[in-house]
This record gives sequence, structure tokens and C-alpha cells, in this order.
Amino acid sequence: MSLDTGPGGAGKTRLAGRTATTRYQSRWAVAQAVQKGPRSRPGIDREPPAGDQPLLVVADYAERWALGVLVELVENLPLVYPSRRVRVLLLARPSPGLWDTIAAQLDRGGVHLAEPISLGEFTWDRAGAFTAAATAFIDHIAPGRPPPDPRNDLNDPGYGSVLDLHMAALAAVCAADTGDRAPTHEDLSEYLLSHERRGWTDTTGRDPHREHAMETMAWLATLFGPTTGHTAALALLRHAGMADGQADAARLLTDYERLYPPVRSEVHGLSPTAVVEVATLQPIRPDRFGEDLIAAVLRKQPHALELLTHLTTNTNADSLNRAALRRCLIVLAATATRHPTAADGLRTLIRARPELAVIGGATVLNTVVTLAPHDVADTTDQVLPRYDTELLQPACDLAQRLTDTLTPDTTPAARAHRLTILSVRLSNLGRHEQALAATEQAVEIRRRLAATNPTAFEPDLAQGLWSFASVRAAHAAELEAALPAANESVALYERLHEQHPQAFLNDLRGTLSTLADVLAGLARVDESEQIRRRIEQIDAPAS
Repeated sequence: MSLDTGPGGAGKTRLAGRTATTRYQSRWAVAQAVQKGPRSRPGIDREPPAGDQPLLVVADYAERWALGVLVELVENLPLVYPSRRVRVLLLARPSPGLWDTIAAQLDRGGVHLAEPISLGEFTWDRAGAFTAAATAFIDHIAPGRPPPDPRNDLNDPGYGSVLDLHMAALAAVCAADTGDRAPTHEDLSEYLLSHERRGWTDTTGRDPHREHAMETMAWLATLFGPTTGHTAALALLRHAGMADGQADAARLLTDYERLYPPVRSEVHGLSPTAVVEVATLQPIRPDRFGEDLIAAVLRKQPHALELLTHLTTNTNADSLNRAALRRCLIVLAATATRHPTAADGLRTLIRARPELAVIGGATVLNTVVTLAPHDVADTTDQVLPRYDTELLQPACDLAQRLTDTLTPDTTPAARAHRLTILSVRLSNLGRHEQALAATEQAVEIRRRLAATNPTAFEPDLAQGLWSFASVRAAHAAELEAALPAANESVALYERLHEQHPQAFLNDLRGTLSTLADVLAGLARVDESEQIRRRIEQIDAPAS
């Protein structure tokens, strides 16, 4: 398995297409990985022909896949096709820790992992790429017309991606066809969006209301789509308040499908059964162009952010499944890297419903780490699970940021709390020495506080000692050093449990379990079993 990364427009999909074509010409079978619907997730878009020829599977948007689903796909393909040599190519935008996280899950499964490849700036013959693209566009727009001359500024950094060159070529062809002046690089996207809107105008018969509806549908489709099946698409339109009833929603969807036809595919999951699926509400492509549309609508339509907030933060809504919500958040996070309006919108959503950062996965959480103000970062940190394989790196980065930005007037208790969280995140990543240093600092602070006010701070000290023992116990060589902290934590929680039986029951059970593990690791089996019997006695009344 290998991974190709690069920013939007770098040419990942084109390169993968070329690789797939070359493999196919060399008698490989080629398929696209899909996770479209609940009956076919994960799988491939077509069953390879019978035989034992090698199989190449391309998985685009790897940063959008749920980690467990992606790992399931890669691990099961060799089992489904045991007579074939299987290669998987992942495509993704740069995402800190993405490859390490995927590799950590697959390495123990015997999957061969190639070094990831990062696509950089496009420097090879930009003028030639411009002319080739312009010629292809002319064949569709104005056959027989000579292609426009390459721009004289193609060596500027703004044309460092294949998509920038293709957009410039398309704009030049459109401008020549309509007699317009070709736009500057800064105006490329807006110029091409204006041409997209002309298509909406022609389809809707210059009805302003229907034109506005078409733009809103394109915006929704680019954020949430494509949807699997017309039922889900109609439900989204109705929940967005775009239609009064099913018939009205169906009319709007028909208008949209005239310009952006649905895609029908036969999806083969990890079973012999194939499922025919219809993907409608197709997003505006390519991705960066769609992201520019998202930002433009957020900037120009006063109620767009209000609608987006309603769709993503209304937990009682049935129109969005978790996969669609995740897609929306990831697309919005990608848009936020280039458009402040989208960054503001994402902050608004997460401020209203912090758990969206968890639903969005590592991509969204990385955006919180880099772009969110302190209050959003802090509330997001509070809802993160203690351990989530997909979120290990960004959760640690967020904890590090919140620790590093503590102000001089931060109370000692708050500082100790932040250090404890950081130690857990560091330990989850296997950064043992750093985790140990952070938890030691936390214990020292809490011990001083407990000495001055035991009633208020002994629970924090007990928790800190428990965390310290857990970090130590993660390494067999440090089990002996973990024992005093584990014993002290148990003693504190036993006293607290006597005073407040229900409030500290789970904490006592947890720290006793840690102590039992430490003793077992030290081969003190009898003592470990005694501790476990104490845990059973604690649990007995509840049963």
C-alpha cells in the first residue's frame, strides 16, 4: 500500500489515473474503492474479471474515510481475492499524522507499506500544459478554433498546481469565445463561477428564485454530497427549507440533475453481493473550485451560515447521516485553509456543537488546532474521547497548544489539570518520556495544593497519582517505579470513598485495577489477585 499526498489541485487524481491506465495496459485489473452506502461499505466500484491477474485499488480522499473502514478495506481485499496480488493506492490532502496513523493500524496485519509520496509545485513546461488543456477545452466549446496563447505570467507561484493552469486555460478559452478579457489569477475562480451561474440561468429560465435555489443546491451538494439515493437527497432539500413538500423537492432535484447528472454504479462490497447505487446531488468539481463556491455563498448569502448551523447542530435532525455530516465538516475545513469566511463558519459550528470536531475526524481537529480561537479549542478539548486511534496526533497537538498558551495568571490547579491531559495524550502516542515529565509536574503541583487544603485538592492529587502510575506502568521496566504512586492513589481514593461512597466508586475501582496490573507485572501474583477480589467485592452490591 502507498499514499500520495498533495494540496487540492496538485494533480493527485490525474496521477492516479495515469498509474491506473499504465497498470491496466500491463494486464492489471483496476478498481475504485468506495464507501457509499450502508450495504456496500467498504468495497470497490466493479468486480474485477475472473482470473488471477494483479489488482490495483485506488482510494481517493483517504483523509475523509473513517479510519476503521479504510483499515477494514485494506485488510480484507487480500482475503476476498486470495489468488491475486493486491495493491492499494491512497490519495489524500496533507494531514498531519495521517500516514503514521494508518500505518500503525496496518503494520501488524502484514500489509507491506511503501514510503508515502508528496506532490510539490508543478514546474515542468507550464506553457505546454496550458496549451494542451486549452486545446482540449476548445474541442468541447468551440471546435476548430486555435488555442489562445499561453499567459505571460505562468512562471508566477500562483500557477504552481495543475489545477491553476487548467483553470487559466479554461478562462482564456471562455473569454475568447465571449469576447471578454481573460481574468487575472486572483479573479480566475470568480470568473469561472460566473460562467457556472450562466448555466444555472439557462436551466431555470432566468427565474431569480429558481436561480437562487440552484446555487443553494450546488452549495449543499458540494458540502454534503453526493447522497446515495434520491430519498436522502430529497430529505436534505426539505430539511434545508428549500421545498414545501416532496413534489417541490423532486422538481428542484430534477433541475439540478439536468446540469449535474446522478452517477449509477454497481458496488461490490466485501461479499459476493453487488448493489446498484445512485449517487445524486453531485458536488461541484474540481474540489478547489467547489470550495470557492462554498466560500462565495457564505460571503454573499446572509442566511447561508444560519442554514449550515441548523443542518449540522440540530441533533434531532434525521436528514443527515454521520457520513454526510463528516464530509461536510471536512470540506469546510479544507475551504477554511484558503478562505477566512469558511474558517469563521467552522468556528461558529464547533462553538455551537463542539462534538462536531470529533465527528469530522483528524482533518477537522487539525483545523481547530491551527485556526480556532482559545475558547473553541478549549471546549473542543473537553469533548474529545480519552482514546481514539484516528485522533491521537491532533488530540495531542491540541493539548500541547492549550498547555503552551497558559497565561501567567492561570491557577495552579488549572495548570495541573492541563498538564495531566497533556500527559495522557503524549502517552497515547507512545511519547513516554514527555508524558512522564508532564504528569510529574502535575503531581508536584497537586501535592502542594493538597498540603494546604486537603478537602479541596486531595481528589485531584489522587487522580494525578493514578495517571502517573498508569504512565509508568505502560513500560515494563518502570513497573517498580509505578508501584508507590499506585499505592498512594489507592489509599487516597479509599479514604475519599469512605467519605463519599458513590462519588468516588469508579475512581477507586479504576485505581485498584491499575495497582493489580502493576503487581501482576512484577510477578506478585497473589497480591494482584487479592486486589482483584477487592474489586469484585466493590462490584458485588451493584450486581
